[in-house]
Amino acid sequence: MKHCKLFSLMFLATSLQAAGLELELPRAEWLLQPVSPPLLQREGTALVTEQQSVQELVAFIGREEYEQGLASIRSAYPNVLEQLEAGDPDKQLPQRVVAGGFMPNALRSQLSSTLFYLIGHCYMALEQYLPAETAFKTALIPLPDYIRVHESLGLLYLQTGRFPEARVNLSRAAALGLNTSNLFGALGYLNQQSHNYWGAVSGYQQAMMLDPDNYQWQQGLLFALSQTRQYDSALTLVEQLLQQNPDDPALWLYRSQLSLQAGEREAALTSLETAIRLGDTAVANLQIAATLHMESGSSARAVELLKTGVGKGMDYGFVDQALGWLAHNGQWSYLEELLEEVKATANELSDTDRSKLLTREAGISRHDDEDAAANTALQQALELDPGNGEALMALADLQRENRNYNQAELFYQRASAYELYRENATISMAQLAIDQDNLERALQLLRDVVNRNPARSDLDRNINSLENLVLLRE
Repeated sequence: MKHCKLFSLMFLATSLQAAGLELELPRAEWLLQPVSPPLLQREGTALVTEQQSVQELVAFIGREEYEQGLASIRSAYPNVLEQLEAGDPDKQLPQRVVAGGFMPNALRSQLSSTLFYLIGHCYMALEQYLPAETAFKTALIPLPDYIRVHESLGLLYLQTGRFPEARVNLSRAAALGLNTSNLFGALGYLNQQSHNYWGAVSGYQQAMMLDPDNYQWQQGLLFALSQTRQYDSALTLVEQLLQQNPDDPALWLYRSQLSLQAGEREAALTSLETAIRLGDTAVANLQIAATLHMESGSSARAVELLKTGVGKGMDYGFVDQALGWLAHNGQWSYLEELLEEVKATANELSDTDRSKLLTREAGISRHDDEDAAANTALQQALELDPGNGEALMALADLQRENRNYNQAELFYQRASAYELYRENATISMAQLAIDQDNLERALQLLRDVVNRNPARSDLDRNINSLENLVLLRE
């Protein structure tokens, strides 16, 4: 049985290492509550003439009937909602808003800050952010320290990704004395989105002091702790949460990621497998699980995961690396099994990837001493991708073994044009020269390799031997 080299040893040495791997963690769903119960605030008071409208609107809000609530305002106060929805282009709303309370001189067309605040709440719940923002800003005109409006406006900016503005209003709400879990959780999330992870830890911790069972804040704190490399604290929190939710795949993913970051690969794989068993099928996570299994020698499970990943559209570049690793380690049965799965989706591959696939098929043919089939597959691979260095090297090796030296030299030279294969191709050309008894050329080629890469001290003995042979001939 002939030995074949259909891969780059230098490439494979690094392609499947799990160093620095990052699991694809599920995205958290953030459901920030826009406000606390609206009419319990000390900072705003409705006008006496608004009492009925306010009570009706509060009832609609309580039933989450926001569109009906806005309809009641539209009938009671013509043109107000139209101005809000247009963004108040004529700047009329500052003249229509008053602080509220007992104001006998208030005009019928004027509304209190409290009513604008409630209207903004409805718009925000309906995700109509422009009129909501206009309503909140209008509410702040006579009452610039209206604490709940600062909270709601900050959350609006947070939800729309306007983080600097969100920080201004949320910080103002905190400075004015608002002390709620929702506010501190929002500040934690804001810091997280701004990559201020230490600030995120502080915000989430304060939120959890007020609402320790809030899973959203627990998850946020877990993420922030991992980003600040507080792995022990994060693992302690994960273990605590897993006791409460042992079937949550997201928690097992976090546990796996933290174990990876701590260099504990076996524990990482165990947790990752649990997450997969509980339903996580993210392709990136299947890749990492397969990589860890190959590192530990569990080729059967690695191939099983890779086959699942192929069906989910896993990047063929990674699959090809895995195929090369299997060939390098003599795992031919697993290689064929995975290759059959890939061939079922070959029509979806690019020409470059199909060229790589044919190169792997040629590897199996070479292993089975079917040189003709290998030669055909490699020629087809080069037709699809003339720059396939691995196919060039394999075809050159095949020609050299069959003593087609001129053809072998041509393919080695083509492969040497690519940086990744240049060194191996040059060394192979030196071997080809030795096969043809051209010791001077072989010596020059090996010297070229060492000149480009002085670290190749392993070639010194070969160079010395060739030098001695050349001297003897002379």
